Amino acid sequence: MYKADNALDILIPLGGGVILLGLLVGFIIYFLFLYKRKQVEYEWEREQAKQLLLKTEIEIKEQTLSYISRELHDNLGQIASLIKINLGMVNLSEDNSDFDKIKDSRGLIKSLILDIKSLSTTLKGENLQRFGLVEMIKKDLTRLEKISHIKVDFVCENKLPELPSEKQVFLYRMTQEVFNNILQHSGATKAKLFISVSNNVNIELKFIDNGIGFDVNTNEAGNGLINLEERCKLINATLVINSVVGKGTEIKISL
Repeated sequence: MYKADNALDILIPLGGGVILLGLLVGFIIYFLFLYKRKQVEYEWEREQAKQLLLKTEIEIKEQTLSYISRELHDNLGQIASLIKINLGMVNLSEDNSDFDKIKDSRGLIKSLILDIKSLSTTLKGENLQRFGLVEMIKKDLTRLEKISHIKVDFVCENKLPELPSEKQVFLYRMTQEVFNNILQHSGATKAKLFISVSNNVNIELKFIDNGIGFDVNTNEAGNGLINLEERCKLINATLVINSVVGKGTEIKISL
């Protein structure tokens, strides 16, 4: 009887200790769960706030570009047109020493007016609704070839599906960003843009250039690439960059 009581006296505190230990472990696990959930919620809220801020910044940029577009068209374009009219009113005979200068000036002003109109069109995001994404890209590439030494091939295999205006603006600005990087940093003489559509919903833009390339593993991302990454996140697109030093660069944007 004494041995049974002695064993019972040992088991009762031991059982209580096990229960307390179990409660302590359960409390720790519950605390860690709550902490992890709060951390996930915080990260999600921070990412949402970051995306909202970025979206606001992009909207402000679009408004600024629209304002610049109007200024180019309404002010500089009109001034250039007036200069062209004034030059046209100058009557000089062909044997006059200034005739060729006036003629050349008229040609330069005409070219300037066309460039102003073209630039005004590409800056104004609202024109995407008017001309469509593909036509706007074509206008940009035509202008790019005029102002640079780069030959650009453009292929759009299928008709693009209907896209929300916001996504069209993002894809268009990303296209401009890629070609701006090619123009400034690649040293390329040739570039290609392929746009393909699969299942009537999946869009892929593939940019290829024959420039100097870079090491994607060691090269620090510049503002252009950072902008691409951030814009892709906002519209749930994926960005893949493949580049080899001396062998050009390939960039794919999939939406």
